Amino acid sequence: MRYLYSDGYAHGEDNTVGEGYLWYQLAIAVVIGALVILSGCDKYTSSGETVGQKVDKAIDKTNATVEKAETKISEAGKAAQKAVKAAGDTVQQKAEQVGTVVDDSAITASIKADLIKDPGMSALYIDVNTVNGEVTLKGEVQNETARERAGRIASAVSGVVKVNNSIAIKG
Repeated sequence: MRYLYSDGYAHGEDNTVGEGYLWYQLAIAVVIGALVILSGCDKYTSSGETVGQKVDKAIDKTNATVEKAETKISEAGKAAQKAVKAAGDTVQQKAEQVGTVVDDSAITASIKADLIKDPGMSALYIDVNTVNGEVTLKGEVQNETARERAGRIASAVSGVVKVNNSIAIKG
């Protein structure tokens, strides 16, 4: 239930002003404000422009500034994306290089282990070097059979793409 008080407002049971009346007051304030602004648009300033023209210029200047800022933000975003991609590519390349070094070390260790296991080989006199899966064997053995055997052992290891057998025969 609503009651009309001496202040002219309709209050509810909890003694609050009705919502409809507050919206009505707000609408009147907005209309009055708009009329005040519009009435000033025809007035001339000391520079010979109307207030409306000055407002329009200010709005245009603000819009131009906003467009420039949006362009710079877009350019910065593109540059950031390019930098992130370049960094990602570099990280991937380095990871591949590390993987290759680890693979090469594993190949070298495997060949050395197989040479040590072979009873006819003297692994202490054979150097093994691996780069990108390409193995180079150096050192000295007693005969051609041992030289060829070392080459076969190296080429049998997984990951070997090529064997350069530079082992010399003693004597």
